[in-house]
Amino acid sequence: MQQFQQEIKMSINQPKSRSIVGPFVLIAVGVLFLVHNLTGFNIFRVIGRYWPLVLIVLGISKLVEYFRLNRHASG
Repeated sequence: MQQFQQEIKMSINQPKSRSIVGPFVLIAVGVLFLVHNLTGFNIFRVIGRYWPLVLIVLGISKLVEYFRLNRHASG
């Protein structure tokens, strides 16, 4: 019981790991708009065509993060 209480205290004191996906999405969107402004390349046509790919990549990254965190927690 005492070991369980120590583990709870340790888990409360440990900072939660944050996802790195959000900052990468913001950087990617910023780069896309910058390219659109500097070159006149119609980025909205590309986004309109490939937006499902963005969802797939975000989903895969969340799955990888989930399994990575669970592997470290159980190991």
